[in-house]
Amino acid sequence: MCKCAGNLNKKRYRLKKSEILRKREIKNLLLKGKRYFSKNLTIIYLPALKQKAGFIASRQIRQAVKRNRVKRILREAYRMNKGIFEGLQVIFLAQGELSSTEVIEAFVIFNKEGKK
Repeated sequence: MCKCAGNLNKKRYRLKKSEILRKREIKNLLLKGKRYFSKNLTIIYLPALKQKAGFIASRQIRQAVKRNRVKRILREAYRMNKGIFEGLQVIFLAQGELSSTEVIEAFVIFNKEGKK
């Protein structure tokens, strides 16, 4: 039996391509979006018909490995908490290293205070 046969039934949990912001949408959101600030995370958002997200890690996070990890953490936290951002186009801008608990805390506070 092939080793890969066991992997055929595993479901992949990832964002669909249609859920990721495109370059022109990111530019528009950066110019016109409302901003919510937490310690190392800025959430830029606008109401929209279709829910989409973008993930940016600033070069203030010096090493590429750490920037990529932060983006993975942001993507996973967003994927698990999509309901908070329903009806919004959102950019998550990390300006320092983040842990998953810091991201979740920022999401919860944004849900209570940010969406005004």
